[in-house]
Amino acid sequence: MVSGEQGNGNVWEWDTGPLGRLVKTAYIAMRRELEGLLKPYGITHTQWSALGVIDHYPGITPSEMEPILMIERPSVTSLINGLVKRGLVYRRDHPEDARSKQIYLTEPGKELAARTRHLTQRIDHAVRQEFTTEEYESLRSLLIRVVQRMDR
Repeated sequence: MVSGEQGNGNVWEWDTGPLGRLVKTAYIAMRRELEGLLKPYGITHTQWSALGVIDHYPGITPSEMEPILMIERPSVTSLINGLVKRGLVYRRDHPEDARSKQIYLTEPGKELAARTRHLTQRIDHAVRQEFTTEEYESLRSLLIRVVQRMDR
C-alpha cells in the first residue's frame, strides 16, 4: 500500500504531490509487489537485479554495474560479496586490468536467474491491465522522455 493513515492521523495524499514523488510512489508499489514474488526464492530485489545484470553481461565489472543498478560502489561491493557467499556468483581477475574483477554467475546463480526472469513480466502485465494499449505505450514514451530530459 502506497498511501494511508500516518501515526498522527493524517492521510498521505500521494497523488497530489510533485511528479517525481508520484513516479517514485509508482516504482515503490511495483517493487514491493516484485519483492513479494521474490520472497519464495530467498533473494531481495537488489540481488535479483544484480543476477539479471550479470546474466545479461557475463564478466561485467563492479564499476560497470553501478550505473545499471543505480547504487554506489560500496553497495555494489557489499551486494557482490553477499552473492559470492551464497554461491550465486564468482569473481575472476580482469585480463586487461589487474585492479579489476569480472563477475560471473555460478551454475546455481544461472538457474536462479532463469527461474526468476519472468517475474518482471508478471508485474508489467498487471500494470498493462490498467491501461489500453495506446495508454500504456504513451506512458512508456512519456517516461522515456522524462528520463532523457533529466539525463541532459
